[in-house]
Amino acid sequence: MTDPLLDVGDGNTPLDDDEADGLKPTWVRTRGDLNDAERDNILDARRSLRSATVDEVLDDLWLRQLHQRMFGDVWTWAGRYRTTLRNIGIDPALIAGAVRSLTDDCRLWVEHDQPAVAVARFHHRLVAIHPFPNGNGRHSRAAADYLAGALAVVPPTWGSASGLDVDSLRASYLSALRAADRDGDDLDRLVSFMWS
Repeated sequence: MTDPLLDVGDGNTPLDDDEADGLKPTWVRTRGDLNDAERDNILDARRSLRSATVDEVLDDLWLRQLHQRMFGDVWTWAGRYRTTLRNIGIDPALIAGAVRSLTDDCRLWVEHDQPAVAVARFHHRLVAIHPFPNGNGRHSRAAADYLAGALAVVPPTWGSASGLDVDSLRASYLSALRAADRDGDDLDRLVSFMWS
């Protein structure tokens, strides 16, 4: 039997028992309740943090603080890098160094790539690192939004203008990420999705 709270679908990261024990709201009983609590926390975080500079976004502490703001009302471990292995992402012992390398690399991308490509590359690599126990996709999309704003790029729409239903939208997003996984230099599908 599956736990109605911890049951996950395609592209969702399962939590281990210790991480699940970090749930703060006592009223959460189902995945729907959890989604509502996380959505409300994310909206509050986005309202309270309107913008950021390139230097802020490309700082590992700022990225952890963003995750804490987005999920801190829901999870005790929000803003802390994961310590467990996953079916996605890198070894947890390598996360801190990989995030710092990402932010350093992104400074070069910002200087030499088209801004939209730099934002997409940043988003893709942050998702691939998968630094947190949960919320990595939402966190990396928010971080990409802030980076786009700092670069004065039209914010990504994340497929919202495509007219797709939620399941099709998610499938298109995951497909674009997987295409970038296969060839990190071919970000066309991801860029197209991000601004569609």
